[in-house]
Amino acid sequence: MKGLRKWAWKELPVYNGFSHEERVRGWQVINFLMENRLVARPAVCCISGRTDRVTLHSETYYHWTPYALNQSIHLALHRRFRSPDHWRAIVDRYAITGEEWFARLSYAPVDVAAQLRANYGPQIVDIFSRASEGFGLSIPRPTGQDT
Repeated sequence: MKGLRKWAWKELPVYNGFSHEERVRGWQVINFLMENRLVARPAVCCISGRTDRVTLHSETYYHWTPYALNQSIHLALHRRFRSPDHWRAIVDRYAITGEEWFARLSYAPVDVAAQLRANYGPQIVDIFSRASEGFGLSIPRPTGQDT
């Protein structure tokens, strides 16, 4: 079984209230699951249907089911706070009902992490234990240099 990948890039900014460490842990869990063939690696953007440059996006890093997004859509999603018109154009082009997850995203930063901790308690942050239980295996814990 393959181990955890190590984060080798710059520190991530806070997103939806999730710290760099929480975002990296979420990235590590989903990559562990994909590399060990416990979940399939997405190949199609869930917004546009494109199959090129598919990346993964999470709105919550306390779960291991990210969205598959074409890279340009992914970048526009993260930039929607400072470039809302570009994101609105994507939503207008691809939303059918307006109830799609991406059509309901806030144009102002929201602290989703704090809401989840308040609703489910501090144990919600332990994605390694919860993912391990969900898949009936032990996911290795990161060491200090892994995040």
